[in-house]
Parts: sequence; C-alpha cells; structure tokens
Amino acid sequence: MVQALYAIAAALMIGLSAAGGAIGDGMVFSKFVEGVSRQPEARGQILGSTFIGVGVVEGIPVIALALGLVLLLSKGGGL
Repeated sequence: MVQALYAIAAALMIGLSAAGGAIGDGMVFSKFVEGVSRQPEARGQILGSTFIGVGVVEGIPVIALALGLVLLLSKGGGL
C-alpha cells in the first residue's frame, strides 16, 4: 500500500511538472514570435533571451524528475 502511494506521488510530481514545463515553453515561444513580429531586426537578441528563458523554465521539470526518481528508487519506494 505504501509503495503504491510512493508511485502515485512520483507520477504526479513528474507528470505535473512536465505539463507545467510544456505550458511555460509555449508561453516563452509565443512571446518570442510576438516580439519578432514587432521588431524583426532584433531577432538575434530576442532569440538569445528566449533560449535562456526556456532553460530556466525547463530547470524545474528536470529537478522534479530527479526528485521523483529518488522517491521511487528510495528504500520506501520499493522498486
């Protein structure tokens, strides 16, 4: 029973953070397209900032993935 709860907690942690990261990436790239449509000459600068923003947004799901795997593979997780 406890192992099932660990698995559910890890699945929620990984799944919800992945969904949040995907939504965040979509928002960052929508603002990139919006910015380039307003100022096409600043495309290079906007693109650099976009990649930094995506890196920041993707950091949280990677950390959640690591914590979820630690939760699953720990002594209490039972895998």
